[in-house]
Amino acid sequence: MDLFKKKPKTPKSLVCKICDMKFSDPQRTMRHMLKAHSKPQKKKRIGSGKYA
Repeated sequence: MDLFKKKPKTPKSLVCKICDMKFSDPQRTMRHMLKAHSKPQKKKRIGSGKYA
């Protein structure tokens, strides 16, 4: 009975270094990094609901 056995960790190539999301494939991790974290975030203008 391995009730208290440690669960295997997700390999580092399958985890986003910035937001710690886990992926099933290293290519998906790279695509996520490019799409989600490569562009600067848009900032909202103060007082309006529009983006600058």
